[in-house]
Amino acid sequence: MVNFCKLFLPLFLLLMFVLSAQAQLLDPVSYEISDIPDEVQAGEIFTISVTATIDGDWHLYSAKNDPDAGPYPTTFSSVEDHLFLAGDIEETEPKIVLDPNFNAELGWHSERAVFRLPVAFDTTSRGIQNVTIEVLYQVCDDRSCLPPKTKQVSTEIFVSGVSDSPFQPAATRSSNLFYSIYSSPAEVLPVLNEREWMFWGSLIFLIAVGFILRNQKV
Repeated sequence: MVNFCKLFLPLFLLLMFVLSAQAQLLDPVSYEISDIPDEVQAGEIFTISVTATIDGDWHLYSAKNDPDAGPYPTTFSSVEDHLFLAGDIEETEPKIVLDPNFNAELGWHSERAVFRLPVAFDTTSRGIQNVTIEVLYQVCDDRSCLPPKTKQVSTEIFVSGVSDSPFQPAATRSSNLFYSIYSSPAEVLPVLNEREWMFWGSLIFLIAVGFILRNQKV
């Protein structure tokens, strides 16, 4: 039993390390908030810019794609419930191409994209306010796609006073939903590299454990 533990533990730690490293390699998009005012009034409409940096040959899908076309469009929501969408979201002009993964014309971004979110705080907000934007997105290359992911980016804004003409959000829409989180896109046809790697890594690990157990019985 002692010999088994000595062999099993290093193998387990090695597997966890490899899977963790691979997951980091398959995380090709980073986000940051930029171009934001230092101070606003409650109810005043202002713009938050979220910049996406995309590595390698991966591409990030446009927020304006039809969700039924295949991949998840890029969507935004506010973690805090005191921040409202106050207009249409603008984005860097996407490249419109025939996506070989889905056999559909889709808009995507390569290398870099900027999304501009017109927003407003509710009229009860005062002082320093946290702003946390959650991004739901999916990336693909010319052959395969990664599973949809979410990331959060945060900043702080000082709210002083109340606007003379405060923005009034529609009562029928979710206060913190910037773009609808669609129920599910069309079936993702290409192989998902991250899942494939985890499958093969787990299979190799189980084979190694079986080999160790077999030797223990000999």
